[in-house]
Amino acid sequence: MARTVTTTAVKRIITKGLTGWQAGKLVLQDMVDTCLGKDGVLTEGEMAAIQQIRMEGGDIRDYNTFMALCRGFHRGYMLAEWACKDACLQIGFLDHALEDAETRRTVELFESCGAHLVTRKEYDQIVAAQREKKLAFEFGLGYVVEERFYAIAPPEARTAIDEAGVDVESVADFMGAIPKEYRDLCEQAIDQIRQLYVDRKLAVVYDEQEAKEIKPLLTRWKKGRLSPEETMKLLDRLYVTGQTLYNCAELPEWKAFVDRYQRHWFDDDERFRQAYAVMEDCPEVWQDKKGHYKAPTRPGDWITRRRELLLGLIGYDGEAGKSVERVGAELKGQLVAAERNVRMFLAIKAVLDTATDAVGLDVPDDRGLLAGPYDRLDAFIALFNLHLEELKEDRKHWQSRETRLEKTLRRLPAIDVDGLRPSPDSLTQLKGKILDDARGETWLQTKVRSLVCEDGFTFGELSG
Repeated sequence: MARTVTTTAVKRIITKGLTGWQAGKLVLQDMVDTCLGKDGVLTEGEMAAIQQIRMEGGDIRDYNTFMALCRGFHRGYMLAEWACKDACLQIGFLDHALEDAETRRTVELFESCGAHLVTRKEYDQIVAAQREKKLAFEFGLGYVVEERFYAIAPPEARTAIDEAGVDVESVADFMGAIPKEYRDLCEQAIDQIRQLYVDRKLAVVYDEQEAKEIKPLLTRWKKGRLSPEETMKLLDRLYVTGQTLYNCAELPEWKAFVDRYQRHWFDDDERFRQAYAVMEDCPEVWQDKKGHYKAPTRPGDWITRRRELLLGLIGYDGEAGKSVERVGAELKGQLVAAERNVRMFLAIKAVLDTATDAVGLDVPDDRGLLAGPYDRLDAFIALFNLHLEELKEDRKHWQSRETRLEKTLRRLPAIDVDGLRPSPDSLTQLKGKILDDARGETWLQTKVRSLVCEDGFTFGELSG
């Protein structure tokens, strides 16, 4: 409310022209401005003058209504601030635990960027395990053609195809990506593979359900009677085992491929997701019972340990800690308490905003009297939900097994703010009766208790 309005009001006070509604509204506006840290619209003299006004009938009732609103606004502003602060502290405590888990994942991500240190024995075991999978795997004959092409073509051919950036999913895609000057080499590669099949040096396999279609095509291909298009389609339907390719002396590139460790081949096995650095002649003190490198405790393992000690997930000096289930239930209890404070804050804000609109108060922010605390609370909730969502994402290949803290935090649900808000129906009812019962000390409590949340929670369940 502008200061010119106050000057006009003072003149009307002097002439006793101010109604009970106008006088009460000025007092309420002055109190709201003070709560917001602004200068009040009334001086002490003006306030005293208002209090000296003689009123009768409806003016007395209107003025008393605003006095009840003043008490309600003052109490509501303090309770909302307390509820907001408590909720932020409670949510912040849980979010700090989530941040510990996020920091651990970040550290592990950077650790994964480098090579893992292993002994020669361990590395040979990893190579042998991958080699066994390659020998048993059935490679598409189209892929075999690609590798034969690269084996006979100059290095520039691979560079040109890689730079083309074509997503190769079939032999036709691969042929389309090959520069014209190398097309004859691809045809040569296909012909070499066909001849190996004719000479029975390359046994192919295929889906038995497609046997009636594929067998006649194989007969024609063997005799060189397929068109280029038919040949490309057939190659996409044929497979060769790694063992067959390894044993084929005419395809030396496959022996080198099978015997060499390649990161991310068959990376459903965690061992094949890493790059390795081999420590030759590793001292026994650095080896475990299997002859594997025994690394010191990883940095990431210490990041969550302090929080686990604080929550009691692990004990001091070897003592047993609480179970994940028990600590998870305790944290859920804290989250429920935080949500109760969020409910209370949103309910009080709804009541004060509705009353502000009803009597036409001047509030600097269109979002209502409690816009500042609301933004602060909203930020805490948003960060908590974001960190919880990231924790619950599928684990990446570079992540180690979950800590007890992470297992516990996964049990927490996200905060559904919309479900904690007063429902539209109850807000409509509140708007129609906002000034009813505006007397005495119970106006705010009565209005808050009349609200129902979107998730069905009734504020009558809350005390105070």
